[in-house]
Amino acid sequence: MSNHLLNTLLLIGSIQGFIFTFIVLRLKRLKTKANVFLGLLILSFSLNNLQYYLVHTEIISPSTFFKVLYVPYGSINMVLLFFYINYLLNPSFKIKFPSNLLFAPFALFFSASLFYKLGSFLVKFNEKSLAFFSHLLAFHEFFSSIYSFILLLSMYSMIRRFEKNPTQANSTLSLSIVKGLKIISIIAFLLGGIWVFSIIQEFILGYPTADYYYFLWVGISFIIYLLGYFCMYEFEINSRNKFNSNKKRTVKSGISPEKSKHILEFENYVNKEKNYLNPQLSLELSAEHLQINKSYLSRIINSELGMSFSEYINQLRVKEAEAYLSMPEYENYTLNSLGLEAGFNSKSVFNTCFKKYTGLTPSEYRKKCTSSGNEKRTDKNRFSS
Repeated sequence: MSNHLLNTLLLIGSIQGFIFTFIVLRLKRLKTKANVFLGLLILSFSLNNLQYYLVHTEIISPSTFFKVLYVPYGSINMVLLFFYINYLLNPSFKIKFPSNLLFAPFALFFSASLFYKLGSFLVKFNEKSLAFFSHLLAFHEFFSSIYSFILLLSMYSMIRRFEKNPTQANSTLSLSIVKGLKIISIIAFLLGGIWVFSIIQEFILGYPTADYYYFLWVGISFIIYLLGYFCMYEFEINSRNKFNSNKKRTVKSGISPEKSKHILEFENYVNKEKNYLNPQLSLELSAEHLQINKSYLSRIINSELGMSFSEYINQLRVKEAEAYLSMPEYENYTLNSLGLEAGFNSKSVFNTCFKKYTGLTPSEYRKKCTSSGNEKRTDKNRFSS
């Protein structure tokens, strides 16, 4: 791949990032705490790529670059991503000590770069001073790569914990978003590996080479696109949730609303495909199949169907059992076996649920159906005679 094409990709990624930043930070309906950090992250990525685009296309010289433009974004990018994920997974999260110390490395390196810029304009540094700042720049690259790895491990751990136990406050967060965050974390790990390899190569050769750094910068452009996409997708999900909430209020006013896409998919999976007959069916299994958060699925079942997940499933199973108990061909089956056939995993649960929804125990219902069937056959015989 030619350097010209790679430089073009860097520029496109930066421009795209500026557009996403403007959208996220300017539109009020998108301005959540999580999205503020997302906008700052995309802006940081974009400015980072732009500054290296300018120096590697020789629009500005390396000396001018460090004296005027250079900002140590490497020590702030993963910090912004860290707080974005924290707020996304837990909107009630607050930045407190010691988490605010995560900004300290960037503040230190930025102060040093600012001192270098001011010193370059006001005084002439001697060779020792220039060598010091050169070593400081190399140290920043090495430190930031290790620092980023540590933060990425922490973020990945947070995402895994959220998958296992999503909080009620985040019931609207789609599982596809969570999986997307995991993908971004993995990509960031790979880019971090390229970053470290580039630093090692630079140390061995004694001078920087752009070959591997280009892959790093293009990878950052790709992450900018993914983050922008997830932000828009998250907004779409939240808008859908608000729409469903409005539909719930419409029901109370006496107007029958249409069911949401997720509820229709849920009913198709559970009812039409008869997965309620599976004794192992659970809210978690259903949410995983639909690729949505299980707490969110529970909430929309309650709001749109007017009952809990277990109530919905048990009603379907009771109807199935009623059909079995009323059919002559199932007369020789035990009540326990019919309960199992209908999806109940124990006799006690079967009896309790059946009594709750029909007012009769399974044995009473069977006797009623049997006596009713006998009466119909008797009437039929009398009519025939």
